[in-house]
Amino acid sequence: MEELAQQGYLTPDGVRGKRFGDFEVLELGATTVARLAKAGLDFTPASAVTFPCERYKAPKRASLVKPDNVYIHRVAGRLVPIAVAEWKDKSRLRKSTDELAAAEQAVVGALAMGVRLALTTDGERFRYIDAAASAAAGRIVEIPEIRDFTPSVLSDLYRGESDVERDPRPLSEKVWQIIWQTTKAEPKDCLLTFVEFFMLKFLSDNLPLSVLPADYRFDVLLSDPEEFARNKGCTQIEYYVNSIRPRIKQVFAERLVVDDEKVRNVFGLATITSYTSVINGFAFLRSSVTTTISSYNRTFCEILDEFQNFGALTNIDPEFKLRLYETFLKRSARQQRLGQFFTPRNIVKPMVKMAMLNALPEDSVVLDPAAGVGGFLLEPLLFSDALPGNVTFVDGEPRQRVKLVGIDVDASTNILAKANMLLHLAESVRDPQTTPEALNQALVNTFILMNDNETLGGLLYPPRDSVDVILTNPPYVTQGSAVYRKEIEHVKGKKNGVYLEEYYDTGGLGVEALFLRYISGALKPGGRAFVIVPLGLLNRTAQRMKKELLRECNILASIQLPRNAFFNTAQPTYILVLERRKVKNQSRPPVFCGIARSIGETLDYERVPTPDDNDLAALADLFVHYVNSGLSEPVIRPVRYEECAFAKIVPASSFAPDERWDVIRHWTDTEHIELGERSETIERGEFIDLATDTLQELIDDLRQAKEELALLQNGDVKEFALSDASRFQVRSGIRIRNVDLRDNPGDVPVYSVFTRPETTKGMIDREWLAERGVEPEPYPCVTVMATGASAVGTVFYREANCVMTDDVVIVQPWPKPASDGQLELDDETSEDASSENTDDTEPPEHDIDLGYLAVALTQTIAQGGYLYEAKLYTKRVAQLTVEVPVDAEGKPDIERQRQIAAVVKRLDQIRSKLQETGIWSKGVRLA
Repeated sequence: MEELAQQGYLTPDGVRGKRFGDFEVLELGATTVARLAKAGLDFTPASAVTFPCERYKAPKRASLVKPDNVYIHRVAGRLVPIAVAEWKDKSRLRKSTDELAAAEQAVVGALAMGVRLALTTDGERFRYIDAAASAAAGRIVEIPEIRDFTPSVLSDLYRGESDVERDPRPLSEKVWQIIWQTTKAEPKDCLLTFVEFFMLKFLSDNLPLSVLPADYRFDVLLSDPEEFARNKGCTQIEYYVNSIRPRIKQVFAERLVVDDEKVRNVFGLATITSYTSVINGFAFLRSSVTTTISSYNRTFCEILDEFQNFGALTNIDPEFKLRLYETFLKRSARQQRLGQFFTPRNIVKPMVKMAMLNALPEDSVVLDPAAGVGGFLLEPLLFSDALPGNVTFVDGEPRQRVKLVGIDVDASTNILAKANMLLHLAESVRDPQTTPEALNQALVNTFILMNDNETLGGLLYPPRDSVDVILTNPPYVTQGSAVYRKEIEHVKGKKNGVYLEEYYDTGGLGVEALFLRYISGALKPGGRAFVIVPLGLLNRTAQRMKKELLRECNILASIQLPRNAFFNTAQPTYILVLERRKVKNQSRPPVFCGIARSIGETLDYERVPTPDDNDLAALADLFVHYVNSGLSEPVIRPVRYEECAFAKIVPASSFAPDERWDVIRHWTDTEHIELGERSETIERGEFIDLATDTLQELIDDLRQAKEELALLQNGDVKEFALSDASRFQVRSGIRIRNVDLRDNPGDVPVYSVFTRPETTKGMIDREWLAERGVEPEPYPCVTVMATGASAVGTVFYREANCVMTDDVVIVQPWPKPASDGQLELDDETSEDASSENTDDTEPPEHDIDLGYLAVALTQTIAQGGYLYEAKLYTKRVAQLTVEVPVDAEGKPDIERQRQIAAVVKRLDQIRSKLQETGIWSKGVRLA
């Protein structure tokens, strides 16, 4: 018993070892297992050990074995041995025979005490052995564990949980409550504090002892507070702040340079320096970063105990890595403070799926210019169909097959992203072959803080033609966004080869318009961007912004997300997919459109998983299929895709600069009802904010439209009669009955007397038309409804490749062809002509714009009171006149016509938005 007494292990209450996490350790070397049993350890020494040793000479009696260290577990007052260790000087472990002898000694010691776990070490290298398996096999059987020996490793090995994935969500929810109730800190500070605790435990459980020595690890803080104060001369929280915290910041340094030349070149910068670590938010600190509030020590220790009781943070459930920050959004009373830098995982995952990152060639660049906590860049590392194994460490250096780059202007957010990346690289963190320098460099090369200008952030250094894929959820602000424009005006000199004032001069309101310009310029030809944007950006009448965007990019998809998809706003949002045009005259593909009513979880703050109700995941799969498979036939109108009620393929012409880019207009009222869309519930305060923002946008749009119209209409006009056969043709459509449509279905849309422009009577077969000497309209036209109580006098612009019924009057601003009525087809050319898409066919020469003609006819019919007539057939329409802007010579001014038509079209869009706002306001349920 002498050694036990000398080491202070004998107390009035019996044997008590040094605390080792949930266990105790007896550091011995001269005490036999027989004496340990007599001292009170709960085991019976083996009478004999039959393990066949090759190099170690075991004592004749097993009870005389003297292990160096014995690890015990105190269970209901019993001291149960669970492991033994043999500590050897490096000089005694130089040869393989020395290692074998040490291993055999450890096995004999374990078997003598009846425990399964044995280990050998020289203080730097650790070898874990299954003593029971070794005895059964007659040879040393190692346990596959590469971590240094710590309490967490012992816990995992003892409980057989090394490969068990743990879900720390209950832990995070409990700790969140403790932090918030104690400090009353802002949600963001609570989040940063939790992450700091989490990083302390995670790094302690995974980093080698050579990187984070025992005195700087989580376990050193677990003593009784009074005992800790006697030994260290301070409280646990003070020791953490003044000793452990600086050591972690030393390991994960705050001032490192991005060493990946390709990443630097993306932004045109010779040097990029990182000024953040993986921790820097601790709500228990007072105003001074080195002074603690002593009363917090009890709470600090309470949180430590919660983490200790949870267990090792080694194999973390991937779902938790993905949802770590959602916990705080769910529990936050002021979610908007956190939601600004977080995109829900159930939105990130489908967008990653759509990006098809696994198909990218080596050395491609994936960028998130508003990275937040890094979800768009880190989630692909966990998905087998994205970028698993993308980050590796070779010869002390980080390697990425595909470059992942995330930019943010907020230092705290940048810290959270780096901490998030460490969790996603847990296996590399605990691998002794991965150096801390390599880990640091991987974090620095991936997540870049750009706050040289805290207003512009990453917008200060726009990438140019260098990015393969962009996945992002940029901030969106319209009120007060002028400060960004003013800041850009004051930037001197070129940034990455461009003057920012010129580069960002593409029109549009809000920060999101600046980001879209940033994105379109950053993409390589053929590169794609998957961007979350507010509905207002898509249906705003920002024609110049849209025109500039389309000059560089094609639109591949527009997908509506459900309201409340985001934690911090009920504002409607979309996923907009862009592709950089490969050549200037590249054709524009049809646009994949979708309405996602669900995202696989409830849309309240609880976010309960609903895996069987996930429209967005289905749309992601359909988009991938569409991009990979294409279409077998041209698209001339919105059509369902793959029989999915909430997916359609829409002609690219519907996404022109003067069109709305939202998708709900491509579904009929009946289809919306079939989709089961219903009013959502929002809080009254949110309703007021949303209604105010929407109305303010409409007021701004109306004011701008009024000013432009006043300017454009301040010029000469001249009346032109539709009866002038040298300038106009006025004719009726053809008779098509419902039975004709039922018996001869096809792909040519038939328009009749309806009040909505997208409504068709049906689709007719081309051959059926050809048999009657009729072909679809080869050119665009203007139509006037001839009958119908509510439709008579309604005017629409129609694209080519359709037909009208005989109660619709067709007007075109050029003379009739030689043959009267519809153009006839001869037998030799009918087949080719009928199958040809004539959308791009140039119409006959004319000097009155079709779009303006529709505007002028609408005005003439309304002013003349014709809307109240029962009939308005061809002869009556031919008697009408229209006012047309003319130049100084009295000739039609077609450019001014087009400008007026564009403004009127925008005004119609504003009216539609007003109507939709009224419908939404009436139908929404207020909580």
